[in-house]
Amino acid sequence: MYTVEEKEGAPRPFKAVLDVGLKRTTTGNKVFAIMKGAADGGILVPHNEKRFVGYDKESKELDAEVLKDHIFGAHVSEYMQNLQEENPGKYEQQFSRWIKAGVDSEGIEEMYTTIHANIRKKPLTPKKEKKKPAKPEKRHLRRKLAKSQRDDRVMQKKQHYWKKNASE
Repeated sequence: MYTVEEKEGAPRPFKAVLDVGLKRTTTGNKVFAIMKGAADGGILVPHNEKRFVGYDKESKELDAEVLKDHIFGAHVSEYMQNLQEENPGKYEQQFSRWIKAGVDSEGIEEMYTTIHANIRKKPLTPKKEKKKPAKPEKRHLRRKLAKSQRDDRVMQKKQHYWKKNASE
């Protein structure tokens, strides 16, 4: 369990409050996993461990090993193994991107370990350059005419109509 505490002489940590909105706040919900990640990242989020995966209501203790297994994807690995044995077609359909990337049920923990190490090495993502369009898009809108110009235009249309009907 990692919590951010204020130290004397150091700047206060950034404080955030978790707003779950309409999400159900059941134990083990993804919202609390995100909050755990933010707290581990150094943001002060007031919380307790009652809603984390691995918290036992009877003993009122958090099993850190279960939480660690969920962080490193052990539950996903078990599900992949069971699905591969019971229904290979559904396994290939559900984990097609993972199979294409070469990740199997034994490689999940290693994958997450390398991801966490890469995040620690370079926590900031580089900014992407925005592509500028070659030429700005032209808009062909008529300019607004003054009242006198509109009246003159209507008169021209009437005269054209009268000439056309007079010749017929």
